[in-house]
Amino acid sequence: IPDFRSPGSGLYANLQKYNLPRPESMFEVGFFVRNPEPFYDLVSELWPGRYRPTPAHWFLRLLHERGLLLRVYTPNIDS
Repeated sequence: IPDFRSPGSGLYANLQKYNLPRPESMFEVGFFVRNPEPFYDLVSELWPGRYRPTPAHWFLRLLHERGLLLRVYTPNIDS
């Protein structure tokens, strides 16, 4: 699953096929109301089930199921 802003590989860098006024338009309500098709197309690519969990995800799940997981901290990779 891509992050948003990495040059060349981030989500914003790969939205050219939608011919948007600017990448952020994909997530603006006003643009969505006028043209929802690009958003739905993008969401279908990111829909749950398309990507498999990593071993780290399974490990966190195991800890949770055994009552051993108190918190999970994750970095904000977009800023």
